[in-house]
Amino acid sequence: MPDVSEIVRQVVDPRRSSRPPFRMTEREADYHIEELSAILGIAKPCSQDAVRGLEHCAVLVQDDLMTPHVERDKALRLFKAAFGKSPGSFRKNTVIPIEGRGTGEPVYRSSLIRGVVANLDLEMKLVSVTVTPRLIREGNKLMGIVGIAHDASDDVSVKHDDYLAEIHLSEISSHEPS
Repeated sequence: MPDVSEIVRQVVDPRRSSRPPFRMTEREADYHIEELSAILGIAKPCSQDAVRGLEHCAVLVQDDLMTPHVERDKALRLFKAAFGKSPGSFRKNTVIPIEGRGTGEPVYRSSLIRGVVANLDLEMKLVSVTVTPRLIREGNKLMGIVGIAHDASDDVSVKHDDYLAEIHLSEISSHEPS
């Protein structure tokens, strides 16, 4: 019941203005998915293409469609191509304005990865990106816990039992007396 949640939000924080509802048509979603896939297919996208890719990601996040279409490492690659450095290299909270994309104030906020939020205007144009280093560090720790962040093998989700057995056997052999 989205209407009820918006009413509750306004009661809890009446200063916050309600944002317009957002729902893409199937055709719009297909467009954003295709455009994002094309940009992700570029080996080294230029800054402008990467910004467009982040914009497509942000729009898909608004409709809960991003997860199947772009993984965390691809969003990080787009960010680095767009801004010349990784989000983890920021030391203080930063808002990066995007020149020439949107014209309005941020209305929609899409969390691309923990600590990186894309701010879209009413026309769904990327106007800025907010980077919060503390949240990025927390996200890296969380991803490390579940084994996603820095795993050299890309088939762990399929062969997880084999990997766990291998780790268990190596721990047993390291504790055996010589």
